[in-house]
Order: sequence, then structure tokens, then C-alpha cells
Amino acid sequence: MLIKFFTNGKGAGAGPVGYLVAERVLAYDGNRDLIRDAEGQPMTVTRDPLPEVLRGNPERTEALIDASRHQWTYRAGVISFAAEDAPSEAQQAEVMDAFEQLAFGGLDGEQYDMLWVRHSHEDRVELHFCTPRLELTTGRSLNIAPPGYQDAFDSLRDLMNQRHGWADPMELERAQEVRDTIEAPTRAQGRDELHAWILDQISMGLIEDRASMLDALADAGFDLPRVGKAYLTAQDPETGER
Repeated sequence: MLIKFFTNGKGAGAGPVGYLVAERVLAYDGNRDLIRDAEGQPMTVTRDPLPEVLRGNPERTEALIDASRHQWTYRAGVISFAAEDAPSEAQQAEVMDAFEQLAFGGLDGEQYDMLWVRHSHEDRVELHFCTPRLELTTGRSLNIAPPGYQDAFDSLRDLMNQRHGWADPMELERAQEVRDTIEAPTRAQGRDELHAWILDQISMGLIEDRASMLDALADAGFDLPRVGKAYLTAQDPETGER
């Protein structure tokens, strides 16, 4: 089991919430490359099984994100299990409870909003979460993953994996499998493919403005060595290609 926070966190709630509950998503092949039809248009597939809302209300979460006046409006991520982990319903509830206790320590339930949606269409359990960056009684910004957060959530990951005998993502032989675990697009190769990928993200509502485009590029693994008012340079850190 692993815990991953996504770097995106700005903009309207339709993007992150819509992704969690969408029945149809962009189609990728075994190499995580986008599948296109004969005319070059991206193809979609129906998630099977469909996403399951386990806790929270998608409409409420989206509305709270939209109501935020802060620059960063939400936090989202996923707790992903290896196929062989096969966590039971009770174990999944235990993990969600432990995550919330760590993320919202000291807060009562009415002070925050949390949406949990289960994805199992890739033959493994993924518990996706999305929370508005709001303390609901005051409207102040609430960041559940401040600087240095990784150590705390890594400790939770290790505790749960040891308790239940789940796969350890830190084992060297599992490194490649871990990189491929999260449902996300691979980096496009070349300017034209990158441009097409950005358009696809726009069509999904994941890119809505300049800020969310920068977030999406960073989340996909690109470095951004030059960012001007009317241009930007995206660099693949593995190949050095700009």
C-alpha cells in the first residue's frame, strides 16, 4: 500500500471531483500512452467497476472548493493497494480512519470536509480522496499536507503495511511497479504530443487556466526551467529534452 498526494490543488472543484466520480475516462494502452482513433482524437473507456463513493458528498465537496477564496483550493491524492493486498471492507475503513486522524488531528468532523471514492477498475483497490483546503467554521486555509508532511504519512503507510502484511512500495524489486500504480498519464514525448496531452487535460477539466497547467505539467514529472508571461519551457528530467 502507498499514499500519494497529487501536486495539483488550484482551481474549481469540477476538475478533481469530476475525475473521481467520472464513469468514462481517457483510454491508455499497456505502456500508459493515450489511445487515439483514426482521426487522432483521444478515445475513452467506461470504468468497470464504476467508481464508488464511500464517504462524503461529491456535490458538497465541489461546492466548498468553489467557495474558497484562497489561492490553493483543495488537496487530493490516493491510497493505492497492490493487487495481492486485497484489503477487506473493514481494513479499507481502518485505513481511511487512520488517514483522517493523522490529516485532521485535533479537529472535529464539522470543521472539515472529506470525499473518499474507491476505484477498482484496474484490478486493484485505490482509495481516492479530495478535501477542500478550508477549515469550515472559520473559512481559514487548512492544508493537511504542509511542508514535511511526507514523513508522517510514510510512517502511517509503513505501520499499515506491517500490520496487515501488505506490499511494501519501498522494496527495490517493486520500484517499477510502484511507478506504474497510480492511474495517470505518462509524459508526452515532443512538443506536438505534449500540446495534444495538454488539450486532453483541458477537455477533462483538469486544466482550466495557466496555474493549473503548470501544476499538471509538474504532476506529470516535467521540470519547468523557464516560465515567462507568454511562454514556458517544459523539460523531461530523464532525457533533458526541452
